[in-house]
Amino acid sequence: MFGALLLAGCGGEKTVSPTGSVEGTLPKAAVGNAAAGKKVFTDNGCGGCHTFKAAGTNGKVGPNLDEALKAKDADFVKTSITDPNAEIASGFQPNVMPQNYGSQLSAQELADLVAFLTKG
Repeated sequence: MFGALLLAGCGGEKTVSPTGSVEGTLPKAAVGNAAAGKKVFTDNGCGGCHTFKAAGTNGKVGPNLDEALKAKDADFVKTSITDPNAEIASGFQPNVMPQNYGSQLSAQELADLVAFLTKG
């Protein structure tokens, strides 16, 4: 019975409109600040594993970010942080980078870090 009730509301494939007034606004995507992103990079120890000239780091455990992120857009960089196994740089193994940055960093910290890495 419960399953039938649950399925009864699914699959309508119809767009619906609000029945009353809608209050509030949708949250806006955080705008990144590259200078603040450098602090996020440093505070989270990213330079211990990655070389990145803008941060003055020369880690060798992970890819050289000056090379790996060349010509990559912000979406790619964000995914590389929040889902580091989505695409593994050549010569590196999966599951080396921590998998929890997507939940550990706030939306603003993530936006700042992405801004730093794309503009660094």
